[in-house]
Amino acid sequence: MLLLAVLGFAVGCASRPEPSRSVRLAVLDGKVLYDVDPKGTLVEEGWWFSSRDRFLSSNMGIQLGEALAHQFDKLPGVEVYSRDDQSIYLSLKERQIDRNYPNLTPAQRKQLLLEQDPLDYGKSLGMDFVMTSEVRKSATVINRTFSWWYSHLDTTVQLWDVASGQMVWTRSWEDSDAFDSQLAMAEECARELSRRVTRDDAFVLYPASR
Repeated sequence: MLLLAVLGFAVGCASRPEPSRSVRLAVLDGKVLYDVDPKGTLVEEGWWFSSRDRFLSSNMGIQLGEALAHQFDKLPGVEVYSRDDQSIYLSLKERQIDRNYPNLTPAQRKQLLLEQDPLDYGKSLGMDFVMTSEVRKSATVINRTFSWWYSHLDTTVQLWDVASGQMVWTRSWEDSDAFDSQLAMAEECARELSRRVTRDDAFVLYPASR
């Protein structure tokens, strides 16, 4: 069985050994937990010096998934399933939903895809692990008086072992940066979480039968 071993670095320890083989990882689009219009939402808040515009992105779940896939594909011993092939796979799944439930709107079909058990995706794609995420908050806020702006992201990322059916890794991440976009925040989150894996945890593979 392929194992995800959680390893802490001891003071003065030698460099971590290279994985003996690779694990296959599918990174799904993140689930956005706030309500947004498909074209994006602008919310006006405050007044006078504190007057501001809050922009919400309907695509943050996709952007976060892309950023995580890009960064985790750089880790030794990790092979990330092609996001292009994954998009085709999900499009075929959505087409099947449309045939079976013709009265559903495109947004409702997308929601059904997001609500499917990630382990089912992992089994269908022949993956060892599946990565999911939930976006609680993501916004770009612009102060209308001073033209000062920042972006904020609050998310949790989970890793699922397909063979055991268990969640084996979860990390929460929240930050705000001045003069950065929401996409830049997603990329920063992915870089930091992948560094946490290489520093605090490790994809270490042991060749054994499943």
